[in-house]
Amino acid sequence: MLKFDWNFLFMLINLVIFYLLMKRFLFKPIMRVMDRRREMIDKQFKDAENANEQANDLKKQYEEKIRNAGEESDRIINEAKENARAEYGKILIKAETDAQKLKDEAKKQADTERENAVRAARESIADIAMEAAEKVLGANVSDKINSDIFDEFLKESSESNESQNG
Repeated sequence: MLKFDWNFLFMLINLVIFYLLMKRFLFKPIMRVMDRRREMIDKQFKDAENANEQANDLKKQYEEKIRNAGEESDRIINEAKENARAEYGKILIKAETDAQKLKDEAKKQADTERENAVRAARESIADIAMEAAEKVLGANVSDKINSDIFDEFLKESSESNESQNG
């Protein structure tokens, strides 16, 4: 039959005590360290995923900003072109107005010079007519008569000139 050995029992008790001590002082701290390590690794993975998502969001924002910047630059260029066209139109209208003013002034000046030339020509003609009349009459008539004849001549030439122009 089996013989009971006290050594075996002590060894078994020592083994159980050793196991309990190991479990209490070695396995539990090692398991806690491993759990903390696992949690830290999980947290790092989550942080990495969050960072990746943020990077993707930033990338989308930057792409949209770039697209908006392109649209904004197109809008600014078009606005500048429209402003340039408007300014060109204003300058053109001002130039036309200035040219018309210059033409009107030149016409007025030409009319004034023509009138002065006509007046001078009438006076010359009147003087020539007076000299001719003096030669025909042979004597110099009084200044009053000369002045009346001269005024009458100018009046008649003005009336005939106005009827030709009008």
